Amino acid sequence: MSLQKILPKNKSEIRILVIQQKMIGDVLICSLICKNLKLWNPDVKIDFVANRHTLDVIRNNPNINNIIIFEDNFKKDKWGLLKFLNHFRKKRYDYVIDAYGKLESVLICLFTSARYKIGYKKIYSSFVYNQSIERKKTLEDELQLSIKNRLQLLEPIMGDFPKNSEVEIHLTQEEIINSREHLDYVLGKGNKAIMVSALGSSENKTYPFEYMAQLMDTAHQITKLPFILNYRPDQNGQINKLIECLHPSTQKAVVKSLTPNSLRDYMATAYHCIAVVGNEGGAINIAKVLKKPTFAIFSPLIDPSGWHSETRKKHMAVYLKEFYPQAIDYSQHKKISKNPSKVEELYKLLKPKLFKKQWIDFLNKLVSD
Repeated sequence: MSLQKILPKNKSEIRILVIQQKMIGDVLICSLICKNLKLWNPDVKIDFVANRHTLDVIRNNPNINNIIIFEDNFKKDKWGLLKFLNHFRKKRYDYVIDAYGKLESVLICLFTSARYKIGYKKIYSSFVYNQSIERKKTLEDELQLSIKNRLQLLEPIMGDFPKNSEVEIHLTQEEIINSREHLDYVLGKGNKAIMVSALGSSENKTYPFEYMAQLMDTAHQITKLPFILNYRPDQNGQINKLIECLHPSTQKAVVKSLTPNSLRDYMATAYHCIAVVGNEGGAINIAKVLKKPTFAIFSPLIDPSGWHSETRKKHMAVYLKEFYPQAIDYSQHKKISKNPSKVEELYKLLKPKLFKKQWIDFLNKLVSD
């Protein structure tokens, strides 16, 4: 029986728990689940479980009634984790949607009283979920799989009700104005900059510095625009190594005083940038939501079909398999990721000259618009 046929008599009584603890890009895209549930029934009450460091991408989101924080230290603090899980024994939900599907979220499902539990089909799924959803693994249209698969989780509840695939970020007017004033003070009134996602979330997702420097040198030659580098304070040493690889004139174009100091600051700064380029990840996904042109460089280990829908000269991406189809089997990414020298070897194959034309076309489009 379809779950949407079994609802409380008063639809305003429906309570739903959505679980997507990390990463930043995943949490952001998972907010689509909440948006669509509210479109289906504005009165539904939604709780959202996420890790603390991801919260900025769902802050001020009107489609989430309550955010429940899963602390990073719960992996080591077993007593803290148990107290957290016991918190859910007291809660009553009509549905739990587990978009994360890892041990911690499965435990939350097991501890939570709910009539229906929905998650992705896995070996253990029949023991945890009432409805197990088979992930799509190949593109059927232009909608990236990370969005399509999350929208699938809604089908047992919403059925054929139309679904919206436009992700949203909710910046305040104050954040937007303050960021623009800061850029005006440093760059001059109304002047633009290019945001560079200079480091990935790990070494396995970071394009070699000598290659990134070549791209930045070309970008500066064509656009003459300044660069804002997105990185954490503890990554300053790595950023200095990247800057050392740049041509002296490009080095002068790097504006360190505008480096974002938080995720919200990054979003507000990116809002005013002409484009966001560099390592694929949360920064690029945020820029897409902010409707900024993006150029993403995928790790050799990541299948781009999950995270990229190309819009020519607007949202572009490059990845190793495009140029060397036999170089890697994506199903082996976990095994390969444990071999840093192999990852480095694969990254070295993705030379800037392979996508020089795409890069220049993208840059020319920026300065011509």
